[in-house]
Amino acid sequence: LDGPEGHGVSLFFAAEYSCEYGSLKFYALCGVGGVLSCGLTHTAVVPLDLVKCRMQVDPQKYKSIFNGFSVTIKEDGVRGLAKGWAPTFIGYSMQGLCKFGFYEVFKILYGNMLGEVSVQCFT
Repeated sequence: LDGPEGHGVSLFFAAEYSCEYGSLKFYALCGVGGVLSCGLTHTAVVPLDLVKCRMQVDPQKYKSIFNGFSVTIKEDGVRGLAKGWAPTFIGYSMQGLCKFGFYEVFKILYGNMLGEVSVQCFT
């Protein structure tokens, strides 16, 4: 498949969505990547975490993972499995934003402080 200038599609999209290393757009994309990777993955396991916590608090009522899911759905409906998703999403999204975004900021900052000769000594 060819893009508008005869280049492959992957080259077209790479040019369309690329950015300069160390630019504000670069840091923003790293932060968005952190939000998506941390926020979404941790939110996806909220139902499992909810049942696990209920098993720890009331082991007589929630005897196993499958029983815990069954009891939760009977009592609260399917929506009951999503209790706590918002704080989980917000908290882990902020963690991912800072972890991925600031990692790149400090990697470049400290790399420039050490200089090219010092960095080569460690590789």
